[in-house]
Amino acid sequence: MSVTIEILSGLGAKGPAAIMVEAQGKRLLLDAGGALHLGDPITWANNLAVDAVLISHDHIDHIGGVAELAETIPLYCTPQIAKSLPHQRAWHPLPERGTLNVAGIPVTTGQAGHSLGGVWLHLALEEGIFYSGDACFESRLFPFDTPPPARIALLDASYGSYDHSQASCVQAISEHLDRPLAFPVPETGHALEMALWLADEADRRQLSLAIDPVIRNNLAALLALPATLRRSGHDEAIRALLKQPNADLPALQLMCDRNDSPAHWPDHHLLHTGYLTPDRRTEFAAGDISWQRWNVHLRASHLVALADQLGATQVVPLFTLLTENELAAWHNLLSDRLCTAQRFSANSRLTTVSCTGSFV
Repeated sequence: MSVTIEILSGLGAKGPAAIMVEAQGKRLLLDAGGALHLGDPITWANNLAVDAVLISHDHIDHIGGVAELAETIPLYCTPQIAKSLPHQRAWHPLPERGTLNVAGIPVTTGQAGHSLGGVWLHLALEEGIFYSGDACFESRLFPFDTPPPARIALLDASYGSYDHSQASCVQAISEHLDRPLAFPVPETGHALEMALWLADEADRRQLSLAIDPVIRNNLAALLALPATLRRSGHDEAIRALLKQPNADLPALQLMCDRNDSPAHWPDHHLLHTGYLTPDRRTEFAAGDISWQRWNVHLRASHLVALADQLGATQVVPLFTLLTENELAAWHNLLSDRLCTAQRFSANSRLTTVSCTGSFV
């Protein structure tokens, strides 16, 4: 069987996710990412013909390009993800954990540990193709399911060679809680686990807290899912938080990220915990905002552990810069498993097209 993988977008930079897998005369698109920065064009979708689209999760850089695709293309996603599709976009249900055939290709899904309704994808082609979407082992609420073996691993490497633990990140954030803070966060991602942590900290420090109603609704949605789709031991804490009213003048404010700037929050200091846009990097450099990562992606040792567990012989680090220094770091981590080809065959280790250079 001939299987070809083409990374239309997401290789060599933090950018929209779009990966094409062609096999058995069919073409599957894994994710349909939109621009991370306002005004950036979406070029990967130009004149694109595919047989089906599978969406891993609902963050803009993985779902924001759906509107660029013909509405006649079958689209598969979990019910939670479907809430973020363009209005009235037809979709087919993707299981949160299970297997189905898409265009005649067996696709297995599992929990990716990153966001509400988010899944990884495994295609039963050749000796297995695994696509992590965005993934994390360290979420307090979202489990990460062990995937089947796969020779090819297309993995979330958003953090590059970074490898600090979640515990150290949380400790660093806690050191900022001595002044009024506002936290803009993705509403279906780490907002949910940060809500629980901030509720604990606010109670311990006797600080007032307000949580965006959308985040509260998503916590309720998580609680309504089967218990196996969330980590155990937190249901009572979620219920207690949902019963707790928001403070009128909160010292701590957790809100959905709506392109907030310091001008929007004159009584609070903004503390970002995820990706910084160029404008926000400028604000950070000027000292107008603070930043401290809350781990929501695979850190380097976890990426290697996942590649080992899969038994992968070709590992593509996605959504990360591949400068000379970074390539050297990845080669040190993955050795001859490292693949940085834009287009390659699943039954060959030869690069057919490369945009970044390759060690394989």
